[in-house]
Amino acid sequence: MILVSISLVSVSLFIYQVILNRIYSALFWYHYTFLITSFAIFGLGIGGIIAYNQRQKSEDFKTHSLYKAIFLLSISYIFSLGIIYILPFQNNVLIYLILATLPFIIGGYFFSTVFEQFGKISNKLYFADLIGSGFGSIIVLLSLNNLGIYRTVILICIISVIAWLLLNAQFKKKILLSIGVLAVFLLGLFIPNKYVYSIEQNFIGFITNKTKTLGSIAKSNQKAKIVYTKWNAFSRTDVIKVEGDNDEMIVTIDGTANAPMYRFDGKKSSLSKYKDDIEYLPFSFGNNHKTLIIGPGGGRDILYALAGNSKEITGVEINTSSIDAVRHFKEFNGDIYNRPEVKIYGEDGRNFVKKSKEKYDVILLSLVMTNASQNIGYALSENYLFTVEAIEDYMNHLTDNGKLAFLAHDEEDMSKLIATILRQLNKKGIAIKDTPKYMAIFAKEVQLMHGKEHIHYPLIIVKNKPFSQLESKKLKETADKGKIIPLYIPYVNDTGPLYHIKEGHLTLVQFENGFSFSATPATDDKPYFYDFSKGVSPVLVFIFFFILLGSVILFTPIISQEKAFKPSLYFSSLGIGYMLIEIPLIQKFILYLGHPVLAFNYVLAGLLIGSGIGAYFSNAKAFNNLSNKIYLPAILVMVINIGLILSLNLIFKMTSDFSLVSKILIAAILVMIQGFFMGMPFPRGIKILSENKKKSKIIPVMWGLNGAMSVVGSVLSIMLSMEFGFTIAMLAGALLYGLISLQSKNLVIAK
Repeated sequence: MILVSISLVSVSLFIYQVILNRIYSALFWYHYTFLITSFAIFGLGIGGIIAYNQRQKSEDFKTHSLYKAIFLLSISYIFSLGIIYILPFQNNVLIYLILATLPFIIGGYFFSTVFEQFGKISNKLYFADLIGSGFGSIIVLLSLNNLGIYRTVILICIISVIAWLLLNAQFKKKILLSIGVLAVFLLGLFIPNKYVYSIEQNFIGFITNKTKTLGSIAKSNQKAKIVYTKWNAFSRTDVIKVEGDNDEMIVTIDGTANAPMYRFDGKKSSLSKYKDDIEYLPFSFGNNHKTLIIGPGGGRDILYALAGNSKEITGVEINTSSIDAVRHFKEFNGDIYNRPEVKIYGEDGRNFVKKSKEKYDVILLSLVMTNASQNIGYALSENYLFTVEAIEDYMNHLTDNGKLAFLAHDEEDMSKLIATILRQLNKKGIAIKDTPKYMAIFAKEVQLMHGKEHIHYPLIIVKNKPFSQLESKKLKETADKGKIIPLYIPYVNDTGPLYHIKEGHLTLVQFENGFSFSATPATDDKPYFYDFSKGVSPVLVFIFFFILLGSVILFTPIISQEKAFKPSLYFSSLGIGYMLIEIPLIQKFILYLGHPVLAFNYVLAGLLIGSGIGAYFSNAKAFNNLSNKIYLPAILVMVINIGLILSLNLIFKMTSDFSLVSKILIAAILVMIQGFFMGMPFPRGIKILSENKKKSKIIPVMWGLNGAMSVVGSVLSIMLSMEFGFTIAMLAGALLYGLISLQSKNLVIAK
């Protein structure tokens, strides 16, 4: 029963972590979400310290401490998330951090206590823990997408109460009470849908947050209300209607990524008003028969394609809830997504292009960042839509004289996109000084602020062939008619940095380095397009050193007192090394599987389940009898990891045409092989400590330290990935496991 209980607690805690991330993504800007959740997970280490201190006060093992911990965990879920949900928005991160951390502290206490008391079967305990987390990563995807946020919260309470019930049954304690609590939570699943919808929509903190779209509208003395809400594993999607505006509604993702949805009567004669907008420019010249729109959001870009007489329009939207929202308001938008010319797909745009056999006259990405938001922040999240390789994929899917267009937010986006396009054109064999002939750049508005020009909503059009004089002239006429500002048009507006590149006054490297921000193109190995900082992100540096400092303050006194420096080095290395491999490995599979949520859930599930199975067999002689100086499984982790680094791109290419199910299976098998050996060192270390009477009492501390260092490792992996790429981050993890392999049995327990 204890193993099943551990698995269930692990399932619930993993789902809680994802729910917390989802709720805080809707409540905060993304970098704050990453900061808060990182610190919250650090609560696992605090739980380990509490367990150690309790052991110091009493040498007797009391079973009630375990089942009380699970009961408190169940209550803490509903308490913490409930308070977060009903609390008006507070401009105080500490409040949300404390609320978020509480379940992690209780969970850390439970797990560290279990590992101390049953350390001799640590392989089975770790097996149960990781198997639970692995299945939790799948369950949370299915639950959020099918049950919604409210019922998923109730679900984790039910799962943890079942764990409590099983433990009570084993120790014959308070069985009736646990059944009663379970019944109460089960009833919570059957609240009528209309009430559940109201609960999910009326997130008080979200509604009262003045920094998000709804709050910004209120600050401008306008009245607005949410008329549609849907939560899933990717986002919270809302439709906002502003009072007095009968022609437009706003589709938002996590309250900030906005896409307009226009009123449309379905008649093409009503589209002429859109021909003065900057988004229409790609459709103002040449052939527009076949169009691909990546990130159509509220459907606005479909209208521009229709206005340009496009006959076949394909829209690819990563957030399926945006598609549902547009279809929900079909009477308002002219049923734009169900027109005979239009086909909509709910998947990642880059992945769609890679597997497509079609060629398009126009490929448009308009403010796609708003429709591809990740959970940890624009600057901190990977975005495969704007890499050098992505530009190559798009241009390979253009017709002979096709057009690729990007609508960006500002000068930073524009400059980095231009650098990326220039690099790709040069990669195709086009001389740098000739590349400007293939591009035209416009701006919706240029404002002079504090003595400096600020470019708003720039549009970049790039072709497979140089612009002709006739095309440039046509573009200039259309821009002038719509009061659009041309920044660069071959032949007719030949100015700015592209002019100097054309004349040979400026190299590509000089162009990239000539800004106060980083304009270095993103690549598939380092796809952080929205990281404009020169050097490591300050947010990451702050989180890294703050957690590292917190770990030193929290654990050093006990480590020093118990003279446990070498065990602490071993378990710290494992926590950091595991995440250095896990995080980049998941990120590498995003493009392959076609969606960040799929990669996170299925790849992580495979890795954790593989690690769980490896933990179960960690005591086998085959993995422990090579030498007292070298630990074989850690060496194998290093070897397999390097093998994956060298072979993954080839595997992805060879299986690119396989079905999604087949790709998921391939991904799961690959990471399970890696995970099998990654799961062995931790229970091996716990078992060694449990066999030493002097050292067994520090097991909760080592468990907590491992958890704290996992947070440090996750931040470090992102820092390395952003600065040097995924390959280097994974290689660093491999090398760390190589060092772990040298930590023999005597080293783990030595003073």
